[in-house]
Amino acid sequence: MALALATQENEYSGVERAAILLMYLERPLAKSLLDRMSDEEVRKIGLAMASIERVQPPEIERIVGEFVRDLYEVSMMPRSGADFVNSVLPDLLSGDRSEAIMPMLNRRVNTDFEDFVSNRPPEAVAAILKDEHPQTQAVALALMGADNAAKVLRMMDAETKGEVTLRMARLRRIPGELIDDVTNALKSALGRDDDYMELGGVDRTARVLGRLLKTENDRILEVVADEDNALAERLRRRMVLFSDLSELTNRGIQTLLKQVDRDDLILALKGAQPTEVDRFLDNVSSRAAEDIREEMEIMGQVPKSRVRGAQERIVATALKLAEEGAIYMSIGAEEDEEGGE
Repeated sequence: MALALATQENEYSGVERAAILLMYLERPLAKSLLDRMSDEEVRKIGLAMASIERVQPPEIERIVGEFVRDLYEVSMMPRSGADFVNSVLPDLLSGDRSEAIMPMLNRRVNTDFEDFVSNRPPEAVAAILKDEHPQTQAVALALMGADNAAKVLRMMDAETKGEVTLRMARLRRIPGELIDDVTNALKSALGRDDDYMELGGVDRTARVLGRLLKTENDRILEVVADEDNALAERLRRRMVLFSDLSELTNRGIQTLLKQVDRDDLILALKGAQPTEVDRFLDNVSSRAAEDIREEMEIMGQVPKSRVRGAQERIVATALKLAEEGAIYMSIGAEEDEEGGE
């Protein structure tokens, strides 16, 4: 979602602040900075730039000021030992000594593998490890850092989780060559990460099914359920989104609102687009619409999980009404149904 006009209350991430800074620097200086960044860093900054619409001058001044202060603090700090080992020490050793010593030091100091895995979807890492020997899986998880390992382990089946956990717990000393073999193999299998697109597997698949005839998607979901019932239910719930309900006729929305819990409606509208909010509130009395808008404003920030839950409950109610014939929904409709109410 595009960033709104910035105010003093906006809190940007580090990459967003870097993007804003580069956008307002002189081009030669911005180019010089980008030349010193890795491809991954440039990719992240480019994506952040694409999400920014406009930033007000006071906000730019604040970000530049913070950058200058941070730069001063960094310049006053001594180089860390890990930085020295990675970037300076190799040049201070002769060729033979560097080849003999640096691989051992890099395994203990370098976080390249952990950083590499953190930039890959845990589902992809788990899929690559699925066909590996459990001991190899355990070594890989032990080397990728606790946060990464937890995310990947969560994607494995229960039996594999147990066996791999036992093997990880029993690991003591790992030969350096085995570490290199495991990390290099996983890096090679996962490849580069600078040209990936997030496809949103479940959501996008659900949207495809939602545009099929109801009889067709019912048959498909039966097949999916035989293999993975939980996945079939997730697909079924997400075939219709809350935003789709804006396409209902006025009478359809009014019928739906009679069956919807008021608290759920307020929560759902809290996470909806302004046009969707207007569409629903145009179908209640002016007094009720004013009360709902006031409650939404008073409510403040709401966890996304609560908003999604409320929206899914309203969608479920709409689907039930559609099955009963009380409202018409084009998504998942039968072939012989006609539009309109």
